[in-house]
Amino acid sequence: MRQTFREEAVYVSGSRLRCDHLLWGLVLAAAAGDLVLTLFGLSLCFTEANPVARAVLDVGGGAGLLALKLTAVALLFAIYQHVRPLYRRAALVAFFVPQLLAVGHNSLLLAQYAAACP
Repeated sequence: MRQTFREEAVYVSGSRLRCDHLLWGLVLAAAAGDLVLTLFGLSLCFTEANPVARAVLDVGGGAGLLALKLTAVALLFAIYQHVRPLYRRAALVAFFVPQLLAVGHNSLLLAQYAAACP
C-alpha cells in the first residue's frame, strides 16, 4: 500500500507549527549567522574564501554580500513555490545545512585566530 504525503500532514511534535516553518527559521538563522560572522571576520583580518562572494565584496562591500545572500534566499523561495511539498523540504535542508556548516567553520576560525589579527 503506497502512502502519499500531504503538505499539511507534517507537524512538529504534535503542535500546529508546520515543519516548513521550522525549516524556514533554520534557513534564515543560518544565512544571517553566516553573513554576520563573515562580516565580523572581514572587519578583523580575515579574507573571504569563496571566490564569488569575494568578487561581490570587492565590488559592493558588505552591502553586496547582503544582496548576494538575499538573492540566494529569494531563489530558494522561488524554488520552494514551484515544487512539490516533499521537495520543498529537501530544498530547505539542502540550503541550510551548508550555511550551518559555514557558521560552525567561521565560529571556529574566529575563536582560534581572531586574537592573532592586528
